[in-house]
Amino acid sequence: MEITDEKVENNKYLDRKVITFTMKKEKGEIIKLEDVKSKLAEKYSDGFLVIYTLKNVYGKNETKGIAHLYTNEDTAKKVLQKAILKKNSIGEDGKEKQQ
Repeated sequence: MEITDEKVENNKYLDRKVITFTMKKEKGEIIKLEDVKSKLAEKYSDGFLVIYTLKNVYGKNETKGIAHLYTNEDTAKKVLQKAILKKNSIGEDGKEKQQ
């Protein structure tokens, strides 16, 4: 699994960076949210990373995704919907839940 075609846009109004990326994968490989988050966290360690969407590309071994990089956890908690926070295992107190 490798991340390619990264595009980073600044959104000063919501105090975040929007990262659009494509992941190439092997045939039959299942991409997990935690794996994607750890791969992106290696490159973008200067903030609070949240995976917004992951979508498989029909007919190809690719997954397209969008991630948001916030300056801090409080901003992410104020801006994002509860479903996105829950998907990323972020609890009510803003900390990541231990599984």
